Amino acid sequence: MGPIKQLQAFVCAQTFWPQFMIRWFQAEKGPFTIFFYCPLAKWGISIANINDMMKKPVDSINPVQQSVITLTGTLIARWCWVLSPRQYMLMICNSVMACTGIIQLWRKHQAGLLF
Repeated sequence: MGPIKQLQAFVCAQTFWPQFMIRWFQAEKGPFTIFFYCPLAKWGISIANINDMMKKPVDSINPVQQSVITLTGTLIARWCWVLSPRQYMLMICNSVMACTGIIQLWRKHQAGLLF
């Protein structure tokens, strides 16, 4: 048994958790799997990009960075749709990440600073 499984067993053995939390801890896509933390990290990128939309001036937008964010979000969202079983949470957060990148590139284009 690996260290993550040991930690999961220890947490689930505690008696103060409600039953629905224990079921969530033991779920196939629960907090002790990569399926939980990967979308969480991707949401961080999207939230940072949304924050930049509100606070940073257009001339400080890096088009290469935003192109990579857009491309990565698009490709991984497509990949999540093709996988079996489908990873809906990861697909949604990557789609939002791609949209924020597109919006940032559009802002740069509207300002006439893209190319």
